[in-house]
Amino acid sequence: MCGVSLGLGCSKVPLYDVGANFALADAAWFAEEETLFIFYDLEAQQGLGAESVMEIRYRTDTEDVDWTDITTLPTVHRHVPVDCGPTGMCGSTSLAVPDEPRDVGIRLRYHRDGVLAREADTVFNVVGPGPDHTHRSLLVYGVFDESNRRVQWRGRHRFPTVRNQRASALGLRRWFEVADTVTGTDRRTDPGNPYLYGTGCPDLWRAIDHPPVSTDLRAVFDPEPLPLASSSHAQACGLATVEDARGTFTTSAIARKNPQVRPAFPVLRSPVKDATPIQFFLAPCGRSFDRTHEAMQRQRLQMAGVETTCIDDWDRDTFVEELAGTFAAAVEAARPYGDDMVLVVGLHRDEDGPELALEEALARFVPDERHRSSPRLAGAFVLDTDVRVLALDELDPVVLWCPASLPGGGVGNPNTASLTCAVAPDEPDFELGPFTFGTLPILPSREMYNDFIDTYSERQAGEVRSLSYRAPRFATTADHQDLGEFGVVTFLNDERISAQSLHRFSYCPDSALLPVVFRSPLSQDPTFQAALSELCDDGTLPEDFCFTGELGVLPLALLPEWHGQLFEDDYELGLFWDFPFLLRMRFEAVAAGSVSALGLSVPFGLADTGQTYLGTTAWLEEELWLEERLTQCTRFCTHPVFDSAGVYQVGLPFWPTFSGTCFTPAHPAPGDGGFPRDP
Repeated sequence: MCGVSLGLGCSKVPLYDVGANFALADAAWFAEEETLFIFYDLEAQQGLGAESVMEIRYRTDTEDVDWTDITTLPTVHRHVPVDCGPTGMCGSTSLAVPDEPRDVGIRLRYHRDGVLAREADTVFNVVGPGPDHTHRSLLVYGVFDESNRRVQWRGRHRFPTVRNQRASALGLRRWFEVADTVTGTDRRTDPGNPYLYGTGCPDLWRAIDHPPVSTDLRAVFDPEPLPLASSSHAQACGLATVEDARGTFTTSAIARKNPQVRPAFPVLRSPVKDATPIQFFLAPCGRSFDRTHEAMQRQRLQMAGVETTCIDDWDRDTFVEELAGTFAAAVEAARPYGDDMVLVVGLHRDEDGPELALEEALARFVPDERHRSSPRLAGAFVLDTDVRVLALDELDPVVLWCPASLPGGGVGNPNTASLTCAVAPDEPDFELGPFTFGTLPILPSREMYNDFIDTYSERQAGEVRSLSYRAPRFATTADHQDLGEFGVVTFLNDERISAQSLHRFSYCPDSALLPVVFRSPLSQDPTFQAALSELCDDGTLPEDFCFTGELGVLPLALLPEWHGQLFEDDYELGLFWDFPFLLRMRFEAVAAGSVSALGLSVPFGLADTGQTYLGTTAWLEEELWLEERLTQCTRFCTHPVFDSAGVYQVGLPFWPTFSGTCFTPAHPAPGDGGFPRDP
């Protein structure tokens, strides 16, 4: 095939498709700069070598440049070589072209001395005269480091079809300089010019005596921090000078401070402490029955040495009053020691009636102790002989009665009755061999226990190794707000968040439920509560908002939206309790001949598989860390932010973008390089 030269002379050789394809062949001419920019990126399976060259051609009304090796043409800007791998060629160039090109082409010549070439479908754009922020190829803006005292000035490539980072990756380097920095506050915004490039520096702003800074990378830090006198100023402004084919061009560049944030309330100290058990074992004294079951009850309650309180005459007129007096006297005897208490009662019976008398005795004084300041009786735990449900409604919030019947009063499968005492293992996936927590008799009825040991053995029924109780300690200033069937909120010790009208909040959702709520003067207003109730009833407001809002307290997650709409200056924090105390147990089970020890909790309620109790964190943690859950912005809250990847999101202000989203910005820092993440 004579006439095709590959640098090896003329010969008849077949031509093969070597798979050369242009991923990018773009050109743009800027009238304000009289500069033509070329970007190319090509991949070829074979045929490329050291002698391969990229060529361009263009034609204007005054000149016609035929195919010419890019590397032989003088450039306006610096272009560094780019390594595109052994099968690729990529790069860029910038040419001084005073007149608008009418035709631009890009092609690959496989060998600089040959004629074999692959022409690209070139994309060509013309950017005519216009505003600086839209009609120039480099835009200069500033950002701040995390301290809001060090300014980093950045250049951002702006081409019609080539993104900022790719222009840098293809070798383009642009010099710019920023001088005559001033600082001040100006609330102007321009959706069409989010970087505020070319908008001018106000005359009355404070002048900063810093020398000019320049770079031909994409970013440079001012070597000196701003003076303390500029701390309250929201912006810095400098005169930015860039180069083009005409020489230099100078206009203003703006740097806006990052939203200034802090944890709204870093840590809420949990008031939960170990409580003292006040132990009683109630049983007939004149007769005995089922010693095996009684031994199990005493073992479960850790009452091996506790004397029996006789219930042979439970139907006597004064029995309830005397039993209540005995309980109350024991509580008063323990109160001087300063710890909260839990009344623990084992009820061993073979007839109906004693359980009702016990309920009436508990009702005489246990509910009244619930909201007293510490030391107080937090509640009562009863391990009964039979499965039942409480008859007195006033005991529901303060008495854990096991084993209990299922909701609605039905017993169903006797084995499932133990589930209603909410045995919740610390390790949900704990393996018990052939047993499950529904069949293993941890807190069983007499019938359940006897059926189990008849089938297996007493040894396989397991043993309680330790039993403890945890309850929140309440100061004399604690304020309790009942939420009906939902539990109670305690405002412990005047824990408050102060805010101003311009402040804004961000709440970070998490899979772990947070039992923290807030209230404010407006949320406690009866007129507001009535209006809120109407909006909840007709479905206007979401269920989460109505959960406790009608009662004047709201989940902490709603505080950002609340403040963003109502601008209150005081928010009191409280803890939500879904039961008055937590029973903690260390249980030892025998399965398949091996002994396994496990920890478990017995909160109030029904323990379904996979259920997580709202109060778990509050009961078991010494501190509830809120510093990463609720962030308070105190200044510059409408300014753009850095995201967690370090990208400056110029179109996303702190508020309202992060009202219900985690705010975890990654700020630039001196020494981290001159190529910021800026798509």
